[in-house]
Amino acid sequence: MQFEIRETSRSLWSWVLLNETAETVLESRRSFPSRAQATAAALAFSQLVGRAGRTLTGGARQVGFL
Repeated sequence: MQFEIRETSRSLWSWVLLNETAETVLESRRSFPSRAQATAAALAFSQLVGRAGRTLTGGARQVGFL
């Protein structure tokens, strides 16, 4: 998978996550005023997903004090 930064209008940018066949998997919910900001947002999102993958347990989360 790869991120692509796209210009959505004359001065707004967003990121898109594409799969191996260039199909859109996910699009950013918001637009950014610069390409650099859209790129930074895509990088931040990828790091959050990576962190979530490392904490994947496969079971129900424990709730409560025990």
